[in-house]
This record gives sequence, structure tokens and C-alpha cells, in this order.
Amino acid sequence: MNNKETNMGLLHAESDISKDFNEMKFRQFIQDDFIFPIQGVKKNYVKQDILIREGADTNDVYFIEQGMVVATLDGNVAVDFFTKNDVIGLSNLTLGSKSDYTFTVLSDEVEVTHYRKEDLIEKIMNTQEGYLYHYMHMQNTASRLLARQELLQLPTEERIIFVLLELSEKYGNEVDDKDMLRFPKQINKGRIAQYTNFNASTITTVLQKLQEEACIYPVRSAIFVDTEKLETKLEAIS
Repeated sequence: MNNKETNMGLLHAESDISKDFNEMKFRQFIQDDFIFPIQGVKKNYVKQDILIREGADTNDVYFIEQGMVVATLDGNVAVDFFTKNDVIGLSNLTLGSKSDYTFTVLSDEVEVTHYRKEDLIEKIMNTQEGYLYHYMHMQNTASRLLARQELLQLPTEERIIFVLLELSEKYGNEVDDKDMLRFPKQINKGRIAQYTNFNASTITTVLQKLQEEACIYPVRSAIFVDTEKLETKLEAIS
């Protein structure tokens, strides 16, 4: 940790930083025209469009307004999913830095606000608030990556159940039954396999078992997740 980060820690307790400098407020800060005003451009993309390619220069930053994007490594490892209010392309403040991942549109459409990275860097580096927003953004990014690494240490069934719960709670839709969630339709079995580091047949086998135990309910192309039953099962096998 450099001296600037140490000084920031003295100015703001970690809990206060998390509360006061979250992604939503980061967006508001970027859109604020009073200090270093910058202009974003609304853009729309469709399913399978690539926003950033792995290994490419990342001189563009995207604030997701609607839709879902997946980050993949080596073309077949799903590292993370991004949706409304998430930020893509700001993993560091260096122009011309290479992207670690490919970011691909998963939903039918994605709406983003696009910024030039150099404009964001100027605004971030010339304000104390900007530095704190980027600091928290990097903390959140690191936490998400660490959580996935911990996920990959879990046994097969436990890992898949955890992912069903995690992705349903983060990206799914509520239904009439308070204990049920609709699993995000954008994430199919193949993506679950890529995210959990299993093959598709393993995912199918575990999902069939969970269906037989009335923990999930496939209906046409949708999967409905009984969160209470899955949480109970997860506790039993953990």
C-alpha cells in the first residue's frame, strides 16, 4: 500500500468509505458537472457483442445502465457477471493497459454510458473524492475475485448450490412465492459450467438431483430456485 492510500485510510474509516463511496455515488460523481465536467455517450449493444477483448488496450470505460455482461478468460472461463450500475474498464488508471478479460454482452441488449478513460483519469486524479471512489472500486473488484477463488475450493454439489443461490439473489427475479427466485435467464447451463469450472454434464447431473429433491423447478427455459430449501441443503452438506 502506498503513502497516498495510507493517508486515505486515516481520513476515512473503511466502513465510511464503503458507505459514502459506493458504485452508485461514483456514477453521480462522474456525472457531476461542477468539477472537471466530462461527457459520456449512451450506447447500445446486442447479445454476443464484445465491449472489450482480452489483451486489448483498455482506453474505454463503460457504466452499465441496463442488461448483463460476462467477463471471460481464455474464452471459456466465466470470471464474473456485470449488470446495472457496474463499471467495466477501470481496473487501473493507466492508459493503454491491457484487459485481463473479454467482456461480452449476455442479455438481448445492453445499454451503457461510454467514457474516454483519459477523461475519467483526469477527474479521478484531481480530486480527493475521485481517488476514494476508485479505491473502493478496486476494493470491490478484488473482493469479487477473491470470493470466486474461494468458491472454486468447494466440493461439487456445494459449489453449484452456492452459485445457484448467489446468482439468483444478485441477478434473479422475485416471484409471488417469497422463498422462490427466478434464476437469471441470461445465464444458461453452459455459463454456470464456465463459472463453476465444471463441465456441462456435471451441471446437468446436479441440477437433476436438485429438481428431484424439489429444490429447483425448471419450467420451459426458466429455472425457479427455492432459496429456503437450497440454503437448508447447503447447511446440511457444508
